[in-house]
Amino acid sequence: MLLLFLLSLSIDLRWVETDVSLLRDGRADFVYKIHYEVRTGKMHGFYLQALGVEPYFDYEGSYAISSGGHRYRLDIKELGDKYDIVLDRGQAFGPGEITYIIHFGGDLGRAGNLAYTKSKFGELVVLHWAPVQWDEPLEHYTVYVHYPIALGSKSVNPEDIGFRTEKFMNENYLLSYYGQQYQGKYWFTVRIHKDDVQTREKIMIQQYVPARYFDVAKFGRAGIRHRTKPGKRFPVELVYMIFYLVPYLFYSHRKAKKLKGAYSDVASLNWLRDDWIPPKIEVSSFRKSGKVAKLDLIEAALFLDYPVNKVFTILAQKLAEQKVIEIISGEPLKIKVLSRPGNLRYYEQGFCDAVKSDGTLDQTRLKALINEVVQKISARVWDCDLESTRAYYTEKIGSPSAERPIDKEYDRKEYYDYLMNREFVRLHYYRNVEQGMGVYSAPMKNYSAFIHSDACHSACYVHTACHDACHSACHSACHSACHSACHSACHSACVSGGAH
Repeated sequence: MLLLFLLSLSIDLRWVETDVSLLRDGRADFVYKIHYEVRTGKMHGFYLQALGVEPYFDYEGSYAISSGGHRYRLDIKELGDKYDIVLDRGQAFGPGEITYIIHFGGDLGRAGNLAYTKSKFGELVVLHWAPVQWDEPLEHYTVYVHYPIALGSKSVNPEDIGFRTEKFMNENYLLSYYGQQYQGKYWFTVRIHKDDVQTREKIMIQQYVPARYFDVAKFGRAGIRHRTKPGKRFPVELVYMIFYLVPYLFYSHRKAKKLKGAYSDVASLNWLRDDWIPPKIEVSSFRKSGKVAKLDLIEAALFLDYPVNKVFTILAQKLAEQKVIEIISGEPLKIKVLSRPGNLRYYEQGFCDAVKSDGTLDQTRLKALINEVVQKISARVWDCDLESTRAYYTEKIGSPSAERPIDKEYDRKEYYDYLMNREFVRLHYYRNVEQGMGVYSAPMKNYSAFIHSDACHSACYVHTACHDACHSACHSACHSACHSACHSACHSACVSGGAH
């Protein structure tokens, strides 16, 4: 029976396209388009891993669309070191062709894939990055890198803006350059294309632009040593590198030797013509200036970093008024679930799920609920102006009268008074319930925190130290071994795929 099942399921990964829109501070907007052909059987989804950055998914902007035009919502679940991308609500597709579109944000600057360097060409920013590798061969893999470099028109000579790349890229890929139009401007775009990509083949990208186009304060630093006659200076840095890195390189040798070739120094370019027909793409975009995200009161309060227990108290009061729950006592807090109407919002349903049989609240479920709300907020504010959104909801919540509430259900003036610590009749009762909520002190992973966080990158990631020691001492001899081994081990330990 198992053999018959396997024979009845035939799924082929056909092609992958990736858009990477770089921001000046090193953050990036990623859009992956993964196209499958389901010959027989039904497909639910696939596994996505080795992204190279910590992803902040745009859940609303991620979906699947069939060749017939039917659109599916996606369920994205984190499974340790990978993400399970499946059609929402257990749906399945097939036979036919379907494209999964995955939209997320990440910080290439903090991940070490963008670095500041000095060379004979001046101060540069280098993009050293590879998109996801796949466990099946592809008909083609196309990557679009959109730089924060404004152009006057669609046509561009990359040499005019100081763009350079490595020789291996000209040798291995079809490259073309143009201005991608967005909001009345054209943005410099590099298109990297390769046909007949093999299983687990890496599309390595290494490009250089003048540093003035980026805010490089958060970037690592990489040195570039050009090929000249060898000097007699004893390479002290090389001794340092050997002492610290040889054990690591020995450990990583098996993976590093799979990579093809070494990288050359920055050199003059033989630009390829833009005379081939590119596949259709769905262009990702930068944030829209002035756009305000649509949030309800609970979401807006969390977005503005109001205390979580205070927000939970308002949520509990609202559910009590609707006769969904009964607040039996405030401190210690005891709650009884009375009903489960079908029109509850997702966080209202989650709050009810957190009420245990003894009337207390399950703190683990409450924390999971906050994470879910934060993910929803992340999806809704991804392409919005964060400052405009923050200013809008700060004004709405701070309004003395709340005559125009944020949403029609959470419209009681006392909700707003409680958030703003204003006096009202039931203030003592609210505070009593809040005290019974317990203390929620775990950090919240939200998009706002991601944007403004100055936390250090993982201490175990030694890309900058390796880069400085290696490049300064002996770029020509050691760049490929050291850099490729580190990158391979840290960023591409696994491949995506595994359609199911």
